[in-house]
Amino acid sequence: MGLDENDVNILNVLQENGRLSFRQISEKVRVSVPTVSSKIGNLERMGVIRGYRAELDPERMGELSAMVTVKARPSELSTVAGSFNADERVRQMFFLSSGRLLLICTFVSAHMINDFASKLASIPQVLEYDIANVIGVAKELDRAVVSPGVSPVVICSNCGKEVREEPLRTREGGENRFVCSTACLSALRSASGRDL
Repeated sequence: MGLDENDVNILNVLQENGRLSFRQISEKVRVSVPTVSSKIGNLERMGVIRGYRAELDPERMGELSAMVTVKARPSELSTVAGSFNADERVRQMFFLSSGRLLLICTFVSAHMINDFASKLASIPQVLEYDIANVIGVAKELDRAVVSPGVSPVVICSNCGKEVREEPLRTREGGENRFVCSTACLSALRSASGRDL
């Protein structure tokens, strides 16, 4: 299930300015307001659009950013990651193919970096770590690249698994839902009180 040209254009406009109204977006991409509304709703339900928020500059706010790489046994990386789920200093967390964990952190004061290093050292599964302060930003773009031919990975509305092939689509409660199989379609419809 690929993105069509209108999807791509709408996503590009939203990445530039997520505050635009449906009418403003429709004028920029030259499609109707209902088309923009429908497409954005579908992209939100598929999880392609995760949300809308202000993009803040931590350095302009007087904060410090740091990149932290953590080495642990591959079987223990999830446990280490779990140690930081509730830590507000950890802004993003990525599992790397090198068997490491990358944490992107923001600290409101310099002494908090030492506190964070102490926390890292106290986690028994951490074999080693490296903290590098960000001293300047050369380039920073959104991680998502919007281009024609991109095929979003849809999550099944029934079982929660990734749908790698063409999903089945149904309309439940006035919204489009995507499922991975006829069995999930049947289960979803049964749950909503509808039969096949």
